[in-house]
Amino acid sequence: MKRKIFKKAIIIVIVLIIIYWLPFVIIVLSGRSNIVFTITDLPDSDVVIIFGTLVNDSGNITPLLEERLEAGKAILETGKANKIIVSNTEAAANVMAKYLYDNGINRNLVEIDIQADKTPDTCSFEKEKHPKSRKMIFVSQGFHLPRLLYQCNQLGVEGIAFPAEVITTIDRSKYSFLTKFQVRTSRYVREAGLTWLAFLNIY
Repeated sequence: MKRKIFKKAIIIVIVLIIIYWLPFVIIVLSGRSNIVFTITDLPDSDVVIIFGTLVNDSGNITPLLEERLEAGKAILETGKANKIIVSNTEAAANVMAKYLYDNGINRNLVEIDIQADKTPDTCSFEKEKHPKSRKMIFVSQGFHLPRLLYQCNQLGVEGIAFPAEVITTIDRSKYSFLTKFQVRTSRYVREAGLTWLAFLNIY
C-alpha cells in the first residue's frame, strides 16, 4: 500500500515538473533560430537594446547587468549596430548609461528608456517611439532570451537576440563555479515560472 502511494506521489511530482517547464521548453525551441552566439554573425542593425536588470542598493552595476552592458558595448564597437538603448527603471537606466559613458561610449549613441519595469515594457516603448520598425539586436542572458523574444514578438517587435554570457571581456574568476551555477540555475527556474505568467498574459 505504501509503495503504491509512493509511486503515485513520484508520478504526480514528475507530471508537475513537466507542466512547470513545458511553456519554457516550447519558447526555447521556437525562438532558438533567432539567437546568435557570436558577434561577427550578427546582422547589421539600427540599434542594440540592452534589457535591464536590478542594480545594487548602492547604485552599482550587478554582475549580470555588467555582462549585458559589455555585450552591448562590444556589439556597438564592432559596428553591428548604430546606436545602443539602455532600458530599465529610471534610476537603473541612468546607471546603465553612466557605465557606458564611463567606458568610452559617446553620449550621442546612447538612447535611454526609463519606463521599463518588466521585459514587455522595453518592447512597448520601442513600438511606441518607432512605429516603423528598426532592425534590432536584443541583449540579455540566455535564460532570459526565449521569453524576451516571445513577449516582444507578441507586441509586434522583432529582432535577433544575443546571449551576454558569451562575452569574454569580463573577469569572472572572482566568482566560484558553484556561485555561478547557483545564480544561473535559479534564473532558469525563475524564467520557467515567468513564462507561464507570460502565456497567461499576467506578466
